[in-house]
Amino acid sequence: MNKSMLLALVVLMITACETAPVRRVDYISQHPEWDPKMVQLIQSGMIAKGMTTEQVRAAWGRECYTCQGTTSGPWGESLEFMTQVVFFDTNGLVTRWEHK
Repeated sequence: MNKSMLLALVVLMITACETAPVRRVDYISQHPEWDPKMVQLIQSGMIAKGMTTEQVRAAWGRECYTCQGTTSGPWGESLEFMTQVVFFDTNGLVTRWEHK
């Protein structure tokens, strides 16, 4: 394998790693049923009331596993991200979010 081919392979591997735009496009392409307004928010990296857990993950990525974690109760569930906590109702829809 020559050097330019090896370099091209390395660049391809690095760019194939998940980045926010790539993650968002992947999630959106898997969900053609999502409302266009939600898709626009996800593409911008924003969340809104009424989003599903999967839509929040599409916009912001996976929740923080090294933080305090997920809290569940009769009111619903919360997921902790690096700087925010997102609250979901019992139907799995965003009700609010706040800074940690």
